Order: sequence, then structure tokens, then C-alpha cells
Amino acid sequence: MKKLIIAALLISGTTLKAQHDVSVDVLGFAFSKYGLGYEYAINNNNSVGINFNMTSKNMFDDGMSNNAIYAEIDGAYTYSELNIIPEYKAFFTPNKGNDGIYMGLYGKFRTSKASENTFTDTTGLGSFSKTDVSTSGLALGAMVGYKWKTSGALFLEGTFGIGKFLMNNVSYSDALAENDPNFNEDDYIPYVGNAMPLDLRISLKIGVRIGAGSKSE
Repeated sequence: MKKLIIAALLISGTTLKAQHDVSVDVLGFAFSKYGLGYEYAINNNNSVGINFNMTSKNMFDDGMSNNAIYAEIDGAYTYSELNIIPEYKAFFTPNKGNDGIYMGLYGKFRTSKASENTFTDTTGLGSFSKTDVSTSGLALGAMVGYKWKTSGALFLEGTFGIGKFLMNNVSYSDALAENDPNFNEDDYIPYVGNAMPLDLRISLKIGVRIGAGSKSE
């Protein structure tokens, strides 16, 4: 028992000495997208992290799949989206540990579901039916940014990134929706146009640093 207590104290001491940055994306609030980020400092120049964000609004819907004739029937569909974004950063001008100018790489796993979408069943007499539309996608990209660390525990960070989706899958709970010419699956996947599966990342974060480097030296 004594050995277990000693081991626990050693592990907790090591954890407290490590540097952990926790943040929220305040820019995402303007688009009803709510995100939380975590970053672990490998050393002053390198870090790894992961971000989670979710939203109930579809930014890629141009209205074609929820046009006037459908909106009169059921209004806007119910939508949910989750993004999981691991990342690596290399800092070039660290002053207070993992701050200043950086470049990095990121991945993104995106999943979404749009429920109760109205479409026209073209195999029958033009009657209206409903379908759920689920998507999943995987992207890789590069980013640049700047992190400004205060003399205390707070920091601000701006990031811009661009990537490419390597995979996008779309599935329907009712396959007949694919036959409706007015039902556009591109409303549910993050395409710029119809042939450029690009991913754009723009964020402005505010956060707090826990552990080593939380205060200026």
C-alpha cells in the first residue's frame, strides 16, 4: 500500500510539472459552433493537441435540399455535426513556452446527421417522403497561427488552416431520396463547389495554461 501511495505521488507530481493548454473557440460561437481544445507541450517548440467542436447548423446547405416546396411541409430539418481534430504544432518564436508564431499539421474526422428531410418519391405518384442523411469524412491539412501568452495563465490564439478531404461518405435511411433531382447530397458534405473537397479552418481561441509555464519566468 505504501508503494502504491508513493507511486501515485510521483505520477501526480510529474503531471503537475507538465504543461496543459485548455481553450474554447470564441469565433465559432458566431456560427453556433461550440468547440473545446486541449494541447500538451512536448517542449518549448513542439506540442500535440486535440480539438472537439459541434454544431446544430449546416453551413453547407445552399437550400436546394430544403427548398420552398419542402419547407412548407416540415420547415428546416434537424441537424447535428461533430468534428474531432488532432494536431501537431511547431513554434518558431517561443518566449513563454509554446507561444508565438507556429506552423503545424492536423487531421479531421467529421460526422453529421440531418434528420427528417422531405423528398419527392419519384417511384410513386410524386408523394412526399422523409429520410435521414448521415455523413462521415476524413481530412488532412496544414495550418499557421499565433499564440499570445499573458504574464498569467491566460492566452489568446488565432489559427488558419487549409486541408483536403480524403474521404466523404453519404448514406440515406431511405435510398429513394437519391432519385429526387431536387435533393442534393452536396448540401451535407463540406465541398467548395462540386469537385473541390476542401477543408478550411479559422479559429480564435481563448484559454488557460495549467502546469509548467503557466506564469512568465
